[in-house]
Amino acid sequence: MQTRWRLIRRLLLILLLGCVLTLVSTRFILLAEEQTIRQRLHDDSRQIQYQLRHVMLNYTFATEWTARRLDTDDLSFSEQLDSEASSLFLFYPSLQRILVLDSEFNKRFERFRSEEQPLAKQNFANSALAQAATDMSQIPHAQSLLDEEFASSASDILVAMPFESASATHYLVIVVNIHKLIDQLIRQQITEGYQVAVKLNEQSIYRFAGNDDLREEWLVERPLSFTTNRWTLELWPTPEKLSEMYSASAQLVFFGGLLLTAGGLVLGWRSLRLHKTVSEQQKEVKQLRKRLKNMHATEAKLVFLSDHDAQTELPNKNGLKNYLLQQLESAANEQHDLHLLVISIDSLRELNHALGHPVGDEIIQRIALRINKALPDAVYLARTTIDTFVAVQSAQEPGNSVDALARSIREAISPQLFIDDHEIYCSASIGIASAKDANYQLETLFHNADAALYNAKLQGYFGIEHYQPEERFELSARRERLHALRVALEKHELELNYQPIIQLRSHRAESVEGLLRWRTAQGDVIEPRQFLNLMEQTGLIFSLTEFVIRSACQQLKRWHQAGIEPLSMGLNFSLRQLTMPELPKLLEQHIKRAQLAPDDIQLDIDAAAFLQLCDHHHETLMQFKKLGVRLCVNLLGVSHQLLQAMRFCSPHAIKIAPELVADIPNEPVQTELVESIIRLAQNSHCQVIAVAVENHQQIDFLKQRNCYLAQGNFLATVLTAEQLGPLLQSPFSGSQPPLASL
Repeated sequence: MQTRWRLIRRLLLILLLGCVLTLVSTRFILLAEEQTIRQRLHDDSRQIQYQLRHVMLNYTFATEWTARRLDTDDLSFSEQLDSEASSLFLFYPSLQRILVLDSEFNKRFERFRSEEQPLAKQNFANSALAQAATDMSQIPHAQSLLDEEFASSASDILVAMPFESASATHYLVIVVNIHKLIDQLIRQQITEGYQVAVKLNEQSIYRFAGNDDLREEWLVERPLSFTTNRWTLELWPTPEKLSEMYSASAQLVFFGGLLLTAGGLVLGWRSLRLHKTVSEQQKEVKQLRKRLKNMHATEAKLVFLSDHDAQTELPNKNGLKNYLLQQLESAANEQHDLHLLVISIDSLRELNHALGHPVGDEIIQRIALRINKALPDAVYLARTTIDTFVAVQSAQEPGNSVDALARSIREAISPQLFIDDHEIYCSASIGIASAKDANYQLETLFHNADAALYNAKLQGYFGIEHYQPEERFELSARRERLHALRVALEKHELELNYQPIIQLRSHRAESVEGLLRWRTAQGDVIEPRQFLNLMEQTGLIFSLTEFVIRSACQQLKRWHQAGIEPLSMGLNFSLRQLTMPELPKLLEQHIKRAQLAPDDIQLDIDAAAFLQLCDHHHETLMQFKKLGVRLCVNLLGVSHQLLQAMRFCSPHAIKIAPELVADIPNEPVQTELVESIIRLAQNSHCQVIAVAVENHQQIDFLKQRNCYLAQGNFLATVLTAEQLGPLLQSPFSGSQPPLASL
C-alpha cells in the first residue's frame, strides 16, 4: 500500500509539472511569434524607407545629370531640354514638371505632363527655392524641398540644381508628384494584407488601407526622409494577414507538451524497473573513464604548448622566461655571467609574402634544426617570435666563447635552402647581451639584447653586435622619437612640401614632387631620412603613407581647380611602402575621391627598389600598371639587371640622380653616365628628368642633349603649397625664387 501511494504521488507530480511546463512553453512561443511578426513589420517598413530613398536618389541623379549636360549657351540648353523632356517623363513616371529659372528666378523653360497645366506665375523670387538658393550654390549636388508655388499639391516636392550658362547662373527644377511616387512604391513593395498610410506634418497625404481593426495594437511607424523632406510611414496588418503570420508552433508545443506529459506518466509507471538505470550508469562510468583519459592527454599537450612553440617544438617565450628566471637567480648568487643571444632571421616576412606561408614555415623549421645542431648541448634554445630565436649560454661552460658561438650560428644559417624548386638564401642578425650588464634583471637583459640586435641589423646581413652600456640611452632616445612621431601624426605636424619640375624651354612647371617634412612644435623642419626608417619598423608607416597620398591628391585637385593645368604630382615611396598590399587600393581610392586622372600621379622609385619589385613583386607592378599611375625610376647608372627589369616593366620616366648631375660637365665619367642615361630614356621613349640642377652650365649641357625637364634649387626651391601656388601661374626665371626655401 505504501509503495502504491508513493507511485500515485509521483504520477501526480509528473502531471502537474507537465501541465505547467506546457502552458509556460506555449505562452513563451506565442510571445516569441509576436516579436517575430513585429520584427517583420519593421523590416518591411525599413525596406520601403530604403526604396523611397533609392527612388529619390534616382530623381536627384536625373537632375544632376541633366544640369551637368546642359551647354553653356542659353539657346542650346533650351533645345537640349526640349529634346530630353520626353525621355525624362518616360523613365521617371512621377515626374510632373520640368522648369529652368534664371538667376532672378524668372521662368525660362517649362515642360509638363499632358494632364497638367502650365504655371501661370512667371517669377518665383519669393519662393522657398529662392530662399534656399544661397545654400544650394555651396553644395555640389541637387537639393530637394517643398514649394507649393511649383506644384499642384502641397505634398509634392521639387528637386533643383544650379548650373552655369553663358550669361549667368540658372536653376534646373523638376517637380515630383509625391502621392504618385509613394503609391507606385507601396504597390511594388507591399504584399496583400498590409495597411499603409503616409503623413506629412501630421497630415495624411497617402492611404492604402481599408481595415483599422488592428491599427492601435500593431501599428509600426517609420520616418521617411530625403534631405530636408520628412514623412511618416504607418504600417499595420489586417486580421486575415495577422492570422497567416502566426505559425502552428504554439499549437504543436501545447499538444506536444500534453503528449510528453502522458509519456512521463508512462515512464513514471515503469520507474520500478530501476535495474535498467543501473546498467546505463555502468556504461556511463566506462565513457567517463575514457573521456577522463582523453582529458589527461589534452591537458599534457596544453601544458607542453604553454611553454613550447607548436611549429618547432622549441621552448617559447614563456618557457624562456621561466628558464631565465631560474638561471639568473643562480648566476646572481654565484656571481658568474650569462649570455643571451637574440637571433633574428632577416626579411622572413618578405619571404612569407613572396613565397607563401607554407614555404615560410618550412624555412623556420629547417633553420631551427640547423641552429640546434650548431649549439652545444648545454646551450638553451627558444623561439620567441615568428622570425626570432634566443640562445642562452652560461659563462661557466669552458672552451666556447660567446663570439665563437655566434659565428657558428651564422655559418649554420648561411648555406642555401632548397624548398619546392626554390633556392633560398637566409641571413640572420645576432644581438648579444650579458647578465652582468643587466644586473641580473630579466626585463633589462631583454632590452639590452634588443638594443644590440638593432645595431646588428644596421650592419646589414649577418651582423653580430654586443650590447654596450651606452646603448641604453640610444634605445631610450629611439623610443622617445617614436612617441614623438605618433604625436606628430595626431597633431598634423607632418606636412608635404613641393618642388616643381621645370620645362627648360617654356620655363613653366610641368610637374611637382611632393616631399615629406616634419615641422615640430618648436618650428624645426626634419627631413624623412631622419625618421622614415623608424616608422617603417612600426605600424605607423601605413598611416603615414595614407596621409601622403591623401594630402598630395587633394593639393593637386586644388591646383587644377585654380586653373593650373596640366600639372602632375610625383611621390617618393620606399620599398617597404611600395610592397604594402594596401598601397594600390589607397592610390585608387584617393585618386577617385580627388577626381584626378590616374596618370596625374607619378611614383618615384629608387633603382634598387625597382629591381626588387621586378624580381619579387610582379603582382604589385601589375596593379600599378592596371591602375594607370606613372612610374619614375631614379638612376645612378645603367646595368644589365636594370635593362632586364625595364624590358619586363618599362617606366614612364627616368630621373638622373643628383650625384651624377652635380659633376657635369666637368667630370668625364659622370658626364658619360648622364649621357648614357639620357640615351637610354630616349630609346625607351621615357621622359628624362635631371635632379639637383644648380647652375646655367648644367642647364646648357642638358638642353644640348635634348633633356628639357629639370629640378633643383637653382630653378625653384622646396616650398609649401601656399608659397608655391602663386609661382605656378607664371614662368620660372631660372634663378633663385623670391621666396625662401624650407
